[in-house]
Amino acid sequence: MLFEKGKVYGVDNVGGSSVSLTRTDDAVGLSYSVGQSEIKSDFDKLFPWCEMQEVVDSAGNVFIRIPKFYAKITKNSDGTYKHQISGTRYSGFSTLFIDGKGNEIDYIDVGKYEASGSSSRAYSKTGQTVLVNITINNLRTACKANGAGYQQYDFLIDMILKELFLIEFATTNSQSIMKGFTDSGNTAALTTGHTDDVKTPSGSPTSNSTGTYACKYRGIENLWGNTWTFVDGISFNLEKVYVCTDPNSYDGAKTTMPYSYMGNRPTTSEGYIKSIEYFDKNPLIGYISELGGSASTHYCDYSWYADGGVILLVGGGWGDGSRAGLWYWNGGNAVSRSRSDSGGRLCYKPL
Repeated sequence: MLFEKGKVYGVDNVGGSSVSLTRTDDAVGLSYSVGQSEIKSDFDKLFPWCEMQEVVDSAGNVFIRIPKFYAKITKNSDGTYKHQISGTRYSGFSTLFIDGKGNEIDYIDVGKYEASGSSSRAYSKTGQTVLVNITINNLRTACKANGAGYQQYDFLIDMILKELFLIEFATTNSQSIMKGFTDSGNTAALTTGHTDDVKTPSGSPTSNSTGTYACKYRGIENLWGNTWTFVDGISFNLEKVYVCTDPNSYDGAKTTMPYSYMGNRPTTSEGYIKSIEYFDKNPLIGYISELGGSASTHYCDYSWYADGGVILLVGGGWGDGSRAGLWYWNGGNAVSRSRSDSGGRLCYKPL
């Protein structure tokens, strides 16, 4: 295993018009197959994917534990990027597995299911109604009610999962792998647990391609589709993007310390994402820099901007069609957003 942690897996030409990426380093020759329902992957036996395991806490909350890995993102001369990850910290590599003081942590736990429960306490359990019609601040409180280290989904976790997916499937078109519960004919959110019987770590019940079934990535259900997910640790003030890495200081719409100005986002009201720029202050964190893509080029997902948009939601809801996906970023909402298509995810960091 120590030898395996020393391997480097990468992809190149990320962000170009073609969604098919070039595998690099020890990822050369690796592949996967998308079946009707299940997905088989060469990465099932490789670190860190092989150690993404289900864990259950004392309250019965179910998580997928992601072990710490290191990453490096390098900008190419044509504006595209090369992404690499490894279990070993090589020169130029760093990690998003950190606590509020910047110390490295060994893992993060991401809710296997969308949050259920109430404004008093949120859960990650199967067979439950998704907790919606709640604000980002109230959902944060409900997640923290589970105890020290519990929080809602945040921007660092979102970046971590994007990196894992990107390198495993060598594509920026997440819906080419699984459509998710996104078809325009869907009318309401599914209860949690619809992917429990899918035997592979990623896949959908019955069909990966119709848009009428839930999907899971490495055990985590509905990273896109079904309901929008609130994202903590990032706020906006018009075009300015602010990021906080301390879960104890998360506060929707805050743009003062410890939230730090990272760069700017495009002020075009909406459109498909064409470019993502990674920030000088933290080269593993990036945000949209240009719109003008499409549902089949660049990142294949949609984005929203509004002058009053101060919080971020990701993934899209049950009827968002081709706009939904792992890179569907909605930065057009006020902190008061509370809708039937918006919820979140209980997470945990060993702070």
